[in-house]
Amino acid sequence: MNGNQYFAGRYQEVGVNTSTPVHLVVMLYDAAIRSLDEARVYMELKDISGRSRSINKCSAIISELQSSLNLSEGGEIATSLNRLYDYVKMTLLRAGMEQNPALLVEVSGLLESLHSAWKQIDSGAVESSPEFDGAGFHGNPQVVESGLMGSFSISA
Repeated sequence: MNGNQYFAGRYQEVGVNTSTPVHLVVMLYDAAIRSLDEARVYMELKDISGRSRSINKCSAIISELQSSLNLSEGGEIATSLNRLYDYVKMTLLRAGMEQNPALLVEVSGLLESLHSAWKQIDSGAVESSPEFDGAGFHGNPQVVESGLMGSFSISA
């Protein structure tokens, strides 16, 4: 590892350690979407190991997001996200097995939509910033009513 890679890694580590829970979700979606982009390139190049590595990385990120859902308190939104994440993981598996880039594009579109919603919340586009209490996000009726965050908690 050269000096630049070391410092880039340290910079990223500091960013993760000092981010809000909402920003961490945005970062996970960023990484998942990047992995899908890489998988499409590897698929075009017929690089099976690269494609598999990228699809597996995206699937692991989706599993992490799924494991952080608060299904007991999240209601219908958490249940819907859970089903969506299952669908995404199954579609990723099919994309790799069938070597089908259209399936990767489909998943990317789904993740882009979710990423956009979380990014709006992270940027403060939602009226007031919600508070994180370890069990979920509270303090912003608009966010809770929209279902975007009232059903989602990040494991600390």
